[in-house]
Amino acid sequence: MREDTSKPNFVRLRAIQISAVLAGGLVFAVAGILMGVFRKPEIATVVLAFAFASAAFGGVFYFVALLLEGSLQKYILRDETVIQGDDVKMVTHTASSGDPVIDKWIGTYAFARNLFGMSVIPILILAGLYFFA
Repeated sequence: MREDTSKPNFVRLRAIQISAVLAGGLVFAVAGILMGVFRKPEIATVVLAFAFASAAFGGVFYFVALLLEGSLQKYILRDETVIQGDDVKMVTHTASSGDPVIDKWIGTYAFARNLFGMSVIPILILAGLYFFA
């Protein structure tokens, strides 16, 4: 059972972050090999491999941190989608903890949430184009 403390375990968060970076790098390498990014790089295949790697990093960090360090979730106040001209931004509003180290991890956690959310959507669109176009 997960213990809910007021202060996150920074060593565990660092391990989660390193694991997420390794997972993203591994996904980029495997996707790159399978799509021929390293043999004959094309913009579409590089972008796809990067999107897969981004989704892997964001998903691993967000979901594992949520599972093991759920104390960061209490600092997330709300999310909103902001449309500015042609740009669509996902903005996460967070509360300050008063501790700069915890605030840094809150920022990383919010970044991983947004990265996962914003990288899954293009992958789903590209998959739909691949299968139905």
